[in-house]
Amino acid sequence: MSEHIETILDYNPTEQEWKRFGFEGESDFKKYSHIFINSHDSINYQLGLLFAMRGEKDKANKYWQKVENDEMLKTLWEDF
Repeated sequence: MSEHIETILDYNPTEQEWKRFGFEGESDFKKYSHIFINSHDSINYQLGLLFAMRGEKDKANKYWQKVENDEMLKTLWEDF
């Protein structure tokens, strides 16, 4: 049995949140998930973005602190 990996799918993004991520919805995301769910850093980055969109800064920071690739975190300025 494989271990469950927490992703944005666990938090039921709204239609508006999917659009902010650049997707038409969950099925569109799943079609390309192999690209976007390819490392712990990308997963934690996405979770941070989701919670930042929701105004949950502490939760967002919790996930961003787990991102080991500093270059990835620099793109936050582009997203927000």
